[in-house]
Amino acid sequence: MSDKLHVYENAAIRVTYDAKRCIHFAACVRGLPKVFNPRKRPWVAPDEASADEIADVVERCPTGALHHQRLDGVAAELPDVENSVLVSSDGPLYLRGELELMGAYNRVALHETRLSLCRCGHSRTKPYCDGSHIAAGFKDRAVAPAERREPLKDDAPLGGSLRIEATENGPVVLRGNLRLMDATGEVVAQMSRCILCRCGQSASKPFCDGSH
Repeated sequence: MSDKLHVYENAAIRVTYDAKRCIHFAACVRGLPKVFNPRKRPWVAPDEASADEIADVVERCPTGALHHQRLDGVAAELPDVENSVLVSSDGPLYLRGELELMGAYNRVALHETRLSLCRCGHSRTKPYCDGSHIAAGFKDRAVAPAERREPLKDDAPLGGSLRIEATENGPVVLRGNLRLMDATGEVVAQMSRCILCRCGQSASKPFCDGSH
């Protein structure tokens, strides 16, 4: 699949679309169907809503496939103040915050505000999710084991950069303050280091148990 970003713009806003990161979550289609209509070409029509409305919906995209740049002097998207990781039922990890995806030589390959990472082991675009969990029949209720839940601390720091390292043939390692949430949205842990399964085989999902 092409790495080219698709660009749609008017005088007020530019919307970019990275097809390889889209898993058809469809928050954009549900939010502004007149703007985001996959049955039309081009499928993004920024003249059909205000820049504020479009920016709001783009920022709901959990994968980061959609981004916006304001051309009317309004500030760009800011990362969430608190870093969060949502473990979705039968699906990927959804991350939001001040994200740094690490690449070769321990260098930051990508600064992001939203990411969707594979945890079934079948994505062809790892570390990103590409929706392969559906065809693979990946099943996980995404509820952290009771013994791995931690007491929540109201004064625990949750901001700052969150470094994401997808280790070779291994788990995803998160370094930085974060809240870990299960599929219901319940916060099950607050931590500054987290090692999560991305092969789909761990018996203690979402955590890695060395099954890879």
